Amino acid sequence: MDTHVLPEKPFSKIRSLLFPVYSHEFKKIIPMGLMMVLIVFNFWGVHNAKDIIIISAPESGAEVIHFLKIGVFLVSIIFVMLYTWGSNILTQPSIFYTIISLFIVFFLLFAFVIYPYHETLHMAPERVAHLKSVYPHFKWLIPAIGYWGFALFYIFSEMWSVLVINLLFWQFANQITTVEQSKRCYMIFGMFNGIGTIIAGYFSLIYATSKKGSSLGGLDEAAYGKTIQEMFLFFVGSCVLIMAIFYWINKYAVTEEEQYASAGDHVPEKNKIKLSFLESFKYILSSRYIGLIAIITIAYNISINFVEVTWKSQIKLLHQTHYGIQGYLGNVTVYMGVITFLMGLIGLNFVRRVSWRRSALVTPIIVGITGFAFFALIIFDQTFAPLATFLHVTPLFLAVWVGQSNNLLSKSCKFSFFNVTQQMAYIPLDAELKVKGRAAVDIMGGRMGKLGGSLIQSLLLSLTAIGTQTSIAPYLMIVLAIVLVFWVYAIYGLNREFLYVAYGKKTHE
Repeated sequence: MDTHVLPEKPFSKIRSLLFPVYSHEFKKIIPMGLMMVLIVFNFWGVHNAKDIIIISAPESGAEVIHFLKIGVFLVSIIFVMLYTWGSNILTQPSIFYTIISLFIVFFLLFAFVIYPYHETLHMAPERVAHLKSVYPHFKWLIPAIGYWGFALFYIFSEMWSVLVINLLFWQFANQITTVEQSKRCYMIFGMFNGIGTIIAGYFSLIYATSKKGSSLGGLDEAAYGKTIQEMFLFFVGSCVLIMAIFYWINKYAVTEEEQYASAGDHVPEKNKIKLSFLESFKYILSSRYIGLIAIITIAYNISINFVEVTWKSQIKLLHQTHYGIQGYLGNVTVYMGVITFLMGLIGLNFVRRVSWRRSALVTPIIVGITGFAFFALIIFDQTFAPLATFLHVTPLFLAVWVGQSNNLLSKSCKFSFFNVTQQMAYIPLDAELKVKGRAAVDIMGGRMGKLGGSLIQSLLLSLTAIGTQTSIAPYLMIVLAIVLVFWVYAIYGLNREFLYVAYGKKTHE
């Protein structure tokens, strides 16, 4: 906490519930919140676009995503190596500006070169269809290779979340925030996340509503190319604002000492740690604390991957054109923003008044309940057909709705309870584990989780020539139960470690 300001009066009851931030913290917390709004706005723009482009491409589908996750994992390894190398020789602002600029360059290249000329650059749909018939066991891998530009766009879109949200933003927040401040302020960032999500959802929805009427059939794809170009100009403008806010915070909002705050209220001296990637990775593997965080991260990503891809395969059946899917996802994004904001408001007081462990358990509980319900509807669709009839909907619509509920609640928990409790766990660590440990967990741990989920599903899909997400649902439900057990175990173990490192307590609550 700042030592150069006078102690402030206790919060009023309403302010304690809604915005427990001291006046002298405004210049740091509010700009960080605005950064979160812009980062999340960009995230949902690229997130929805990548799914629409991959799912709607000729001879493609949601099943292709599993093979793209392999590419995401390989790129993640490259990025974690570059980040580790860069952290040894570059300042944090230099790394921040470099990564944001890299995304600006790629997405402009995609919007104005790759997508407009994808028919020339990519394999012809007829060729893709032919290869799928010749190699039926690898039919979902072929579109990922044939449409390499779309695959590269998917990979970079995934990396925005990993690099900018999980790494750049939260690492900066951890460096300028103490454990005590994190309990009051981190859920507020979750509320700003919800605001950014709502804005992104309406932005996507407005584009879908205004454009889809003028694009039918084959014109849909061409019109969507114009939409991509316009949307990514907003993306670039948002990136410029993100860098400007980051510059202002570093120059005016925090002191040199505050930028390296750690556990408690003391501030260690700034030091630069110079280790190679292999040395750093070995150091990370020797830490049980980081290992437990990695298990939680991997478990979350496997669980989400199982349900989300199956849900997206159902979305394509229900909404078939680019703008049809974009309109639906735009609505879902708006709902997610509202729920994320409310989750942040609830979690703001939940984490402060209950405990870290109970807050961390919220996400696996919700993921488990809604995930099992979704798979049950897929597996026992005939059993639930009377229920769909009673509700005056089709079984497909009911399955999509329950999958949507899982996606909304699980993602909202991620942006509030999951992210906040995970980031709080990093704060008491020493500089090496805090910087390079979280880089390995956020990039490699997160990617390994999604890769593991995709490899399991890819194997199941490849076992039969007619493999679909629906046909492998029973097996996914069983594996989901196993993953949830490991997730809960890791939370209990990390809770004991966190209490000991942060407060010196050797027994959990």
